[in-house]
Amino acid sequence: MSEKELHLDDSHQKLMELLVSRTLRKHGFKKDSIDLTEREKKNLKETVELLQKQSQSFIDKQNNITEQDVNPITNVYDKEK
Repeated sequence: MSEKELHLDDSHQKLMELLVSRTLRKHGFKKDSIDLTEREKKNLKETVELLQKQSQSFIDKQNNITEQDVNPITNVYDKEK
């Protein structure tokens, strides 16, 4: 993993943790009042994994620049293609 990818993963993880903690706090979540069934835990875990995959896919798409994305005349990335 490159240094750039490492920093993206770290910042992505920190943002996810912040989002989750703020959302849980907003809705009055307390650690000692967890009463999820095994099915709910499984669904929650699968949802989080799916969201992580989708966000990583989005990040990867944003970072993939090919020769077709660069204007051959100006040698500048043309993001409107």
